[in-house]
Amino acid sequence: MKRPHRHSLATELQAHKVIVAALEEFLRGTRIRRVHFAEFSVAPPAFAYVTTFPRLSIPLHGCHKMEMAHNGRSETILPVRGHAVFVPDNAWNNPDWSSAVHVLTFLFGAKQIGVSLVRHNGRTEVPVSALKTSIFGAYDGLTHGVLTSLMFCATENPKGPLSRLLTESLLHSCLRRLKTPQQHHSRKASRTYESLCLYVQENFQRPITRDTVAQHFGLAPNHVSRLFRQEGLMRFNDYLNFVRVRTLKEITAKCGYSDVAYFCKVFKKISQVTPTTYRSHDVTGLVADSKAPAPPARRWKG
Repeated sequence: MKRPHRHSLATELQAHKVIVAALEEFLRGTRIRRVHFAEFSVAPPAFAYVTTFPRLSIPLHGCHKMEMAHNGRSETILPVRGHAVFVPDNAWNNPDWSSAVHVLTFLFGAKQIGVSLVRHNGRTEVPVSALKTSIFGAYDGLTHGVLTSLMFCATENPKGPLSRLLTESLLHSCLRRLKTPQQHHSRKASRTYESLCLYVQENFQRPITRDTVAQHFGLAPNHVSRLFRQEGLMRFNDYLNFVRVRTLKEITAKCGYSDVAYFCKVFKKISQVTPTTYRSHDVTGLVADSKAPAPPARRWKG
């Protein structure tokens, strides 16, 4: 496997410039007309996007069709330019990538804000690639305050212009941070480790491994292991399991179960399979042989 070289840095800088230009163009000519708030009032379908941090998406071109929970039921929404989708931590959405769409997504992690620009042509089941950049370091007071207010709106779902104005303010705050020169005092190893953690938090529901994560970042698998040992004082698999178990605890608590083990026991009693088997490739055949209804078909749409 090839190791990163000077070209990778130039590619990252170019991606940063493209994302800044796209956000500037959007804010210069577009007002937010509607904000869709995702919920956790319905259990997520297989391989829906579920993260432990809030996310904000804005379509730039086309319609970003997706499924999400709202008012106790699953519904399909059709966001277009001028709309925004806010997904609080542990809520979910399930995008449909069957049509062409350009979408800008902000991932508000604990130590950084990740930004991705997907330009999907609709000819593949899922986007092949995305431009990505990050804002490293602790949140400034303004960005944190606006994000906190928008998260409160997600619980209240207020009528009127408040959620739209807060969303625009958050986008302007992110643009300001993106255009502010990054502090270079933090070590490269620390920044890479934070990016790896953010990727795991965003994709933990998929069958990711140390090797697939290393391939995604263009790193050697042993280097990924070394970063987690040196920067995180744990192994990669330990961190992946930590994120998955933490999310499972939060989900089971929201479903009214205070104990994960008891939840798994009830799940197996009703579905005739364990939660792990339920997610496996053979789940349809297994459940078809039982009296329990078959689960949703496995889909790879992010």
